[in-house]
Amino acid sequence: MANYYWIIAQHSGKVIEVEGGSVRNCAKIIQYTKKSEDDPSVDTQLWFFDGGFIINKRSGLVIDVLNGNINNNAQIIQHKSFPEPVHNQEL
Repeated sequence: MANYYWIIAQHSGKVIEVEGGSVRNCAKIIQYTKKSEDDPSVDTQLWFFDGGFIINKRSGLVIDVLNGNINNNAQIIQHKSFPEPVHNQEL
């Protein structure tokens, strides 16, 4: 069984979550106030590590940099993992 974690932004104290609790490809990853473990929607904020991937508990999708963008303010999304290694999904 996986261990689940909140990923907390040091500058704000907020955690990352999938916007709107979406389970779809390309849903935005945002920062948001940490939810209680008793909150039924907390799974959208919980993540686990599998190999080089960070995976959302609710959706089962991985953190992805949209289009592999390397510029400042690149959009972070969730997406299905690709069968071949891609630099914008793996640590």
